[in-house]
Amino acid sequence: MSYSKKDEDNDESIFSNINQVSVTQDARAFHQSSISPRKSRMLLCKIAYLLYTGDRFREKQATELFFGITKLFQHKDPSLRQFVYIIIKELSSVAQDVIMITSSIMKDTATGSEVIYRPNAIRSLVRVIDANTVPAIERILTTAVVDPVSAVASAALVSAYHLYPVAKDVVSRWSNKAQDATTSHIVGRKVANSTFFTTSLGYMPSASGISQYHALALLFRIRQSDHIAVLKIFRDIASKVAGLSNSHAFVMYVRYVASLMDQYPDMRKDMIPLFHNWLKGKGDMVNLEIARNMIRLKTLGDEDLRPVVAALTIFLTSHRSAARFSAIRTLNELAMTRPHLLYSCNPMIESLITDANRSIATYAITTLLKTGNEESVDRLMLQIANFMSEIPDNFKIIVVDAIRSLCLKFPRKQEAMLSFLSNILSDEGGYEFKRAAIDAIFDMIKYIPESKEKALAELCEFIEDCEYPKIAVRILCILGEEGPKAAEPTRFIRYIYNRIMLENAIVRSAAISALTKFGVNVKDNFVKHSVRVILSRCLDDADDEVRDRAAFSVNVLDDMDSFLPFVKSNKVPSIPALERSLVLYVTGDKFDQPFDIEAVPMLTQEEIDAENLKVKKASTEITQVAPAPVVDDTAEEVVKAENEFKSVLESIPEFSSFGPVLKSSSLIEVTERETEYVVKAIKHVFEKHIVIQYQLQNTLTEVILENVTVGCVSSNENLIEEFVIPAPVAANEPVSIYVSFSYEGSNLFNTPTVIENVLRFTSKEIDPHTGEPEEEGYDDEYNIDDLLLKYGDFCIPSGVSNFDERWEQLDHEISAVYSLSEIESFKTACSHLVELLQMQPVDGTDCVNDEAPLHVLKLCGQFVSGGRVLAIIKMIRPNGADGVTIKLITRAEDEKATESLPTAFEG
Repeated sequence: MSYSKKDEDNDESIFSNINQVSVTQDARAFHQSSISPRKSRMLLCKIAYLLYTGDRFREKQATELFFGITKLFQHKDPSLRQFVYIIIKELSSVAQDVIMITSSIMKDTATGSEVIYRPNAIRSLVRVIDANTVPAIERILTTAVVDPVSAVASAALVSAYHLYPVAKDVVSRWSNKAQDATTSHIVGRKVANSTFFTTSLGYMPSASGISQYHALALLFRIRQSDHIAVLKIFRDIASKVAGLSNSHAFVMYVRYVASLMDQYPDMRKDMIPLFHNWLKGKGDMVNLEIARNMIRLKTLGDEDLRPVVAALTIFLTSHRSAARFSAIRTLNELAMTRPHLLYSCNPMIESLITDANRSIATYAITTLLKTGNEESVDRLMLQIANFMSEIPDNFKIIVVDAIRSLCLKFPRKQEAMLSFLSNILSDEGGYEFKRAAIDAIFDMIKYIPESKEKALAELCEFIEDCEYPKIAVRILCILGEEGPKAAEPTRFIRYIYNRIMLENAIVRSAAISALTKFGVNVKDNFVKHSVRVILSRCLDDADDEVRDRAAFSVNVLDDMDSFLPFVKSNKVPSIPALERSLVLYVTGDKFDQPFDIEAVPMLTQEEIDAENLKVKKASTEITQVAPAPVVDDTAEEVVKAENEFKSVLESIPEFSSFGPVLKSSSLIEVTERETEYVVKAIKHVFEKHIVIQYQLQNTLTEVILENVTVGCVSSNENLIEEFVIPAPVAANEPVSIYVSFSYEGSNLFNTPTVIENVLRFTSKEIDPHTGEPEEEGYDDEYNIDDLLLKYGDFCIPSGVSNFDERWEQLDHEISAVYSLSEIESFKTACSHLVELLQMQPVDGTDCVNDEAPLHVLKLCGQFVSGGRVLAIIKMIRPNGADGVTIKLITRAEDEKATESLPTAFEG
C-alpha cells in the first residue's frame, strides 16, 4: 500500500465497513492455486481487526477460516507466515479439530528451519495441542528453551509457562533447563541470522536477554509450592547474579526475593548486604525496584534502610523526570512509617517543590508534610497554596490526605489547616476532590474539639453553593450530630432551613433529619418550638419521603418520652457482627424464630470514633519497627481471614449455646513454616468458654491425614477441656480442629495459663498410580508449640473521649512498678505495652518525644467480663541503667480486671 499527503483528507480505511460476512466471503481466496502474499496479509489483517475489536466468529465459521488459512503454509513469504501464526493462535480456541495441523506447524519448529518462523510456530503449536499430545512435542520445547537465539528461547519459555496448568508433570521436568536459562551466558544471547531483517525491516535487532525474564517466571511457577526448593534456587541465582544481564529479569528477581524475605526472615542476613551492593551499580530501574521493595519490608532496622535513602536522594537530582518521580514517590511511602530517616534529605526534597513537573512537586510537598516539624507547617501550607490550582484533582486529593494526616499529628496547627481546607473548597474541583476535603474537615470536628465551632461554620458556608447532593447530605448529617452540642446551636438552623427551601428532595430529607436532632437534643424550649414549626410546614411537601420524615419528626417532638429511646440511642450494632449474624440467619433456614438483634454486640459512638482514629493515625505515626516474626498476608487479608473464622465458628452447632464471640486473637504460628505440617492457632473468647481453633496445612502431597485432633493439657485447673471437633481429612487444603474449654470465676485471669499441644492423626500414603490413599495407615503424633493465655486475650481495645473524667469515676485501683530492661526508647515501650495489654491509646499519648526525660501513656480497654478498664503508665529512663522503668496504675469498674492486669507482665 502507498500513503501520501493527498490521502490525508480521505477518511476511508481498510477497516471501514468490514464485517464477518464480507471477510468470510473474501477468505475463499485462500483456496486459490495462486496466492498473493500482499492480498492475503490484507485479509488476515481484517480478520485480526474483527477479533481484537470484540467480534467472535461462530464455531463453523472459525473452523472454515482456520483450515482455509492453513492453505497459506505453501507460500514462503516471511511476513505472511508470521501473520498466519497470529491468526491461528486466535482462532484455535473456537475452531474444531485444530490438532490436525500439528504436523504442519512442527515443520517450522525444527532446528534447521527458517529462524524467523520458529518463535511464532512454537507459540501456535502450544495453542493447538491438548494434554495428551504434550509428550510428543516435549523434545521440541526442551531444545528451544535453551536455544541461543533470543526470540526462540523466549517463545519456548512463555509457551511452557502457559502450558503448565495443562501438563504440570511434563513442564515440571524442565525446571533445570529453565534455571540454566536464567543465568546462562549462551541461552538467548544471539539474534536470528536471517535476511528478513535486512531486506524487509532494514535493520538488525539486538539481543536484549529478555529470555532470562521469561525463564525466571517459569522457574518460580514450577517451584512455588516447594518453599525449600524456591529458597535454594534463589540463593543459587544470587551467587551467579552476574549472569542476570536483563534489567527486567533482575527486577523480577528482586520482587521474588523480597516476597521470600517477608516470609522467611532468616534470608535477610544474606540478602540485605547483596541488595545494598546492587544499589551501587545495577541501573536505574533495578535500583529503584530494590529501594521500593526494601522499604516495604516491615521488620528492617533503620541501619538497613539508610543506604536506600542515600540512593534515592541521588535520584532526586536526576535529569530524567521519571527517575525523580519514582524516587520521591518511594520516599513518600517511607515517610508514612519512618519519617525520621528522611530528615537528612529534606533540603533536597524542598528543592523539588518548584519542579516543572507538578506531580513531582506534589509528592515533594506531601513528603515534607510527613517529615517536617510543627514549626514548618505554616511555611509548607503557604507553598502548597501557590500551586494547588496548577495540579489535577487526583494530586489535589493526595495533598488533602496529607493535610488530614497532619491535622491528627499537630492538632495545635488546626487553625491554619482549617483555613487552607476552607479555601480549597471554594476552588474548582470534582466530586472526589471535594469529598476528600470534606472528610478532612470531618476528622477535625471529631478529633480536634477546639476546631469544631469554626469547622461547622465553614461547612455551613460551603453548603450554600454545594453542587453535589451527596456531599450536602453528609454535611447536613454532621450538622445534626454536632450542631446541637455547640455553644450557639441556633446559628446553624438557618443554613439547614435554606436547604429545605432551595434543594432537591434528597437534600430536603436530610435537612429534616438534621433539624429533628436539633429539636431533640437542644434544651431550649424556644428552639424546640421553632424547629417544630419548620417541620410542620414540610408536611405538604411534594415528595413523599420528605413528607414521611416530617410527619415522623413532628410526632417525635410531640411525644419525646415514647420516641426518645429510638432517636437518641447511645449504642449502635457492630456492622461486621450484624452482617455475619444476618448471613447466618438467612442461610440457616430457621425462619420460624425471629432474628435476635440482642445477640449482636453493641458499640458506643466513642468506641467507633476511637477505632477510626486508630486506623487514621496508623499511617502517620513515626514507627520504629523492631524485628519480629512476619505474617504471610497483609493486614487487610489477616482481618478478612479472622472475620471468616468467626463466621465459620458461629455456624457450628456445638458452639451455638456459647453466646457471641467476645474477642478473637490474631493468627499465631505454632510450627515453623518450613515443616511438613504447618499449624496456626486462633483463640476465641466467649463469656464462659474459650475455643482454640487450630488451622492445619498438610504440605506433603504424597500423604493424607485422617481423624486429625489436638491433645491439649492446661497448666490452670480452672480451664477445663470440654470436647474436641476433629478434622476428618487433611490433604492439601487447610482444615480446622476446634478444642473447647470452659472456665468459671476470675481465677483463670490471675495467672498466665500455658496450654501444651500435640497433633494426633492417622497417616496414609497416596498411591502414585491411582491417586487414592491406602486402606491401612498408622497412628502418629506431631509436637507443636505451646499456647499462652494472658491478660491481653481477655481485653478489648476501646476508646474514651473524656479520659480524666472517667478516671475519677472508677473505684477499683491497683499500681505496680516494672522494669523493661530490653527496651531502649519510650516509643518502643509504648508499642510493646499496647500490644501486651491489648488496650487503646487515648489523648494522643502514643505520640512520643524520645528526648523527653519522662512520658505518660494513657490506655483504655473493655474487659470481657464487662466494665471499662483504664490505665496510666508513667515511664522514665533511669540514669546509668539500661531499659525503661514504668509505673502502672490501673482503675476499672470490675475488681478482677485490675487484679489480673499485672499477670500480663508475668511468664
